[in-house]
Amino acid sequence: MSGIADATTIDLVAQDAAGEYMVVMVEDRPWGANRVQQLQLRDKINLYADFINSGDLAREYPETAGKPVRIHLDCVEEPTADIATVIEYVTGQLRELGIGFTVNVRD
Repeated sequence: MSGIADATTIDLVAQDAAGEYMVVMVEDRPWGANRVQQLQLRDKINLYADFINSGDLAREYPETAGKPVRIHLDCVEEPTADIATVIEYVTGQLRELGIGFTVNVRD
């Protein structure tokens, strides 16, 4: 997977056990490993939000049309304070668009 460093690629579209669709982004680097990581995360979130809002998600995956969808960040460690601030801000912005946002820290 390309991860958040590539803001031109959707990493994965999946459905969770509850039936909700997720557009998944992956960060395999520890937070703070790259000075531009915070900007990369913002860019990737913007790509995903546009993918969902523009209708591209529903066109490419017709089964998602009219279904709940969220952006899901899968990462290797708990977000740092700076990254958590970005996540908190975008979560509110996305909520206004009807898009959820979740974070999963892998073991």
